[in-house]
Amino acid sequence: MKRESNWLGNPPGHSHFQHNVQELVGQSSGTGNMSCFACSCPNIKRRYRLSKQAEEKITGIQKLIQDSHFDEISHARPPPSELEFPSNKNYINLDSRARVFKAIVDALKDPSVNVIGVHGLGGVGKTTLVEEVGKKMRHDGTFKQVPLAVVPKDLNVKEIQSKLADRLDIEFDAKSDEKGRATKLWNKFINGEKYLVILDDIWEEVDITAIGIPLRKGSTTGCKVLLTSRNENLLTRMKVDKSFPIEELPTPDAWTLFKKLTGNSIDESRPEIYSLAYELCEKCKGLPVAINALGAALKDKPDHAWKNALDNLERNMITNIEGINPSVWASLKLSYDMLWSSDAKSCFLICCLFPKDVETTIDDLARHCLTRCLLSQNPDTLAEARDAVRALVGSLKSASLLSNDNDENVVRMHDVIRDVGISIARKEEAFLINHGAVRWPRNPINGTRYSAMSLRAEKIKWLPNELTCPQLHTLMFVNSKFSDLEVPDNFFSGMKQLTVLILCRMSLRPLPSSLAKLASLGMLCLEHCKLEDIAILGDLKTSLEVLSLRGSTIKALPQAIEKLTNLLLLDLRDCTKLKFIPRGVISNLTSLEELYLPHTFDQWEATDHKRQDKSIRNVTLEELRISVGLGIEYLSPWTYMRHKKLPGARVFLCEGSSLPNEFIPLVDKAESLYLKDIKGLKKLLHDRGVGNRFLDLKFIEVISCDEYLEYLIGEPISFDQSHGLHPSKSFNNLIEVIVEKCKLKYLFSPSSASGLVHLKKLRLESCEIMEEIVGFEGQNDEDELTSAVNFSKLSQLQLKNLPNLISFYAKKEKTQTTMESSSARAQPLFNEKVSFIVILLF
Repeated sequence: MKRESNWLGNPPGHSHFQHNVQELVGQSSGTGNMSCFACSCPNIKRRYRLSKQAEEKITGIQKLIQDSHFDEISHARPPPSELEFPSNKNYINLDSRARVFKAIVDALKDPSVNVIGVHGLGGVGKTTLVEEVGKKMRHDGTFKQVPLAVVPKDLNVKEIQSKLADRLDIEFDAKSDEKGRATKLWNKFINGEKYLVILDDIWEEVDITAIGIPLRKGSTTGCKVLLTSRNENLLTRMKVDKSFPIEELPTPDAWTLFKKLTGNSIDESRPEIYSLAYELCEKCKGLPVAINALGAALKDKPDHAWKNALDNLERNMITNIEGINPSVWASLKLSYDMLWSSDAKSCFLICCLFPKDVETTIDDLARHCLTRCLLSQNPDTLAEARDAVRALVGSLKSASLLSNDNDENVVRMHDVIRDVGISIARKEEAFLINHGAVRWPRNPINGTRYSAMSLRAEKIKWLPNELTCPQLHTLMFVNSKFSDLEVPDNFFSGMKQLTVLILCRMSLRPLPSSLAKLASLGMLCLEHCKLEDIAILGDLKTSLEVLSLRGSTIKALPQAIEKLTNLLLLDLRDCTKLKFIPRGVISNLTSLEELYLPHTFDQWEATDHKRQDKSIRNVTLEELRISVGLGIEYLSPWTYMRHKKLPGARVFLCEGSSLPNEFIPLVDKAESLYLKDIKGLKKLLHDRGVGNRFLDLKFIEVISCDEYLEYLIGEPISFDQSHGLHPSKSFNNLIEVIVEKCKLKYLFSPSSASGLVHLKKLRLESCEIMEEIVGFEGQNDEDELTSAVNFSKLSQLQLKNLPNLISFYAKKEKTQTTMESSSARAQPLFNEKVSFIVILLF
């Protein structure tokens, strides 16, 4: 694995150190080089001599590293390009695109060019093309990283900075302003490497340097910027160095793409279909977004569906969406009409309620669908709703109405498809979606009442005293910037059918009394709001199923919350001021399935603690443990700060704390487990005295745990002593393991490794003392010394910054007294003791 120097200048003692390095390198560069593939017939004597030389050189290299006083000798590798560009895995090379692709690549390699623009109609394929350019130039080493950010129409600089930071693995302080964020990005970009920043879909002039992107003409390091826009004049005003138009596909390329998407549906032996298909393809006007959607909709459809599609396509032509060709609208509308179920259509329209370029989670969609009864199978639990929605999302991806990326837990939508979806929702479902509102909207003059409203604004100063919307079932209002905007007391009086209410960054002290009269309210999210007394929410006892107070200023939950006996989910994450949860509230929420608690909550009262006034006694860990045993499936005692969405119905997240004993039984029930900066990892994973634990665990991520462990996953101590070394069933359902910055000598014991028959992904990073992936000192059973492990399903293996790694599973020989230490002998990374099919990711 390549290591890159982190020094910008010469370290102390550099000359002497450099001489020793050159001397050592010289020993390996002549005729005695260490290639093991120089001949087809193995030379045993030569290989023995080379192995001895390797041992000597390893010793020399280790001494040089010790003498170098380097605190760090490599940069952390950037995330794989699959994570940077998840949406273009089905990219199809077309002749007309190859020419502009090459022209953009050549321009980016020109030292005199810093800023490049790409322009064209919405849906013509600008984003897909520049993503493919970025992937290619990252793979060939032209740029170290290629972060991409879709620019919001309201040009929110902090939002752009956050998107770039996510791609660059940078964390901003929660209180940092635009300048502070820009400084952190700037310092990242001037670290001596080359970066290509893609700012996608800009609608107005962008101050690139204000974001934190340095531009240095003629420099071999630093940043270049690639902009995409529907407006060529905008790119001219921004003074790009070069600009490239992306035209509609010519007929031959359009026809090639359309045939590929429809599979075997188009056959020259069926002249009727062939003729209809060609005419339908022409209606798409060479725009890939239309061809993708229409081709996916018609794949494997009977003959009459093709004729009907052509008729509908001609009827649906409209021209009222800015920057979108009428053919695109018609094609996407037809794809929507051809969806196989009303559930899929409802799910698609819900996705349109969320902002542009926001990764909507499956959880959010499931909560909307469940509380509004939009799923025909009528799921009883959130877990069932989540599974149903995941299936719907799969069908929408197959129809090319949602981006077909690698993360099954989030949803992304092309901006053109979203624009068309909003148009459909406005026309057919009376949706109002305005994510740049400057004032509260009025009801339409024609008398049509809205059924759903999704508003985002930062300049609205007041709300009407009463909103008269008798058909309104969903209201989502997000203040882009926090303000003291208040909700009038009678605001909700005119919306008796409201089912979903989401308010963000509002002042709700106290809660409006009209809120308690919403008898149909099933989902209430008061997130990042100023809250005090919320006792009136107890009046929603017969309807409320989802309650989120995430990030609010709530200090105490009222006793009245226990009346919400139909509540399925309670989310208190990031409620850093929360100090009091009355005893009995959680245990009385008899329908509760998912509970999220803030990582700052530490006011657990002892079970045997007695007070005269029982009404002010705080919740106990024992109550929480019993409640989970009775049915809570998804528990988060600590907040999860990373962007990764954990899979599974039962997730346990723990960050920055020691783990109380009462929580350990909850960990045993988890399907996904995330542990970061916790104390007592050995107690949690090993010292329980039970042989079969973690039977349902599929995903585990452990980060920055300082406690020394000989191994992470193996049998409990008491199990080893009483049952020998035969494999238990613990951890046998693991699918993915991620370990970073932990003090581990080994990851798996041989016995536990033999049971990991479902393991698909393994990532290890910055575990500095790790010597082997599989290994366990003290095991001298003959079977263990000679046994092999077979990770038959392992498809991805990522090993980064493991300086003491000797081998994946070193060969050890039994002697009269003990095993020979594998560290004293040269070992290959892989040997006959390990078998798997793996794609290495570096």
